[in-house]
Amino acid sequence: MRARVRIPLAAGAGVLAAVGFSGLGVQATFAWAWGGLIAAVIAVLGVALPDDPRADAPGRDIGDGFRGSEVSRLAWAINPRTGEVGAAVTRRVRATLRRRLALADLDPEAPADAEEVERRLGAGLWARLNGPRTSIQDIGDALAAAERLAPKEAP
Repeated sequence: MRARVRIPLAAGAGVLAAVGFSGLGVQATFAWAWGGLIAAVIAVLGVALPDDPRADAPGRDIGDGFRGSEVSRLAWAINPRTGEVGAAVTRRVRATLRRRLALADLDPEAPADAEEVERRLGAGLWARLNGPRTSIQDIGDALAAAERLAPKEAP
């Protein structure tokens, strides 16, 4: 509910409650206090809070000595509603790409290797992985690049 509707509704309910309590014979100070409390509760109940994708993620210690897997914790850092990926996932993907590029003697942070890194990873992918918001699509592109960079096993 929007604030334009919620606030007048809450104020109106508070005034009605105060008048109702006064009509029942409750002392005016207490009647208005109860009316104010009711108005505050109605106003607060209408506030929409943003969803935290990790709010219901399993904790590290699940019980009986079992610890939640790293994969499950990383999965909770992916928000399909916004399309953004948390820093933990991005950090792990960057580390994987850095290792795979090192096999080809490439350093993604070295200016001399920048052109070759761009060619192997894709245009702007390394910069997007180091940017403020990494998307699910960026992670998918990075994982595809990591597969391409994987060492080939002999048959």
